[in-house]
Amino acid sequence: MFFWDIDIKSVGKENRDFVIIRIAEKGGLKEARWLLKTFGIRTIRRVVGKSKNVSAKSKNFWTTI
Repeated sequence: MFFWDIDIKSVGKENRDFVIIRIAEKGGLKEARWLLKTFGIRTIRRVVGKSKNVSAKSKNFWTTI
């Protein structure tokens, strides 16, 4: 669903930023909870904040929660 364009078996810890960005941009409440539990708010904020592939709306959300 979120990784339609890649082989899901290739996504691992080394692809953390990719996973965070994709789910932060495309995910819903369930996925947001998973991101927070898995990576923590500090990591998510840092990754989303520096990404050029995240919309202003998503950046605003993740920097204010």
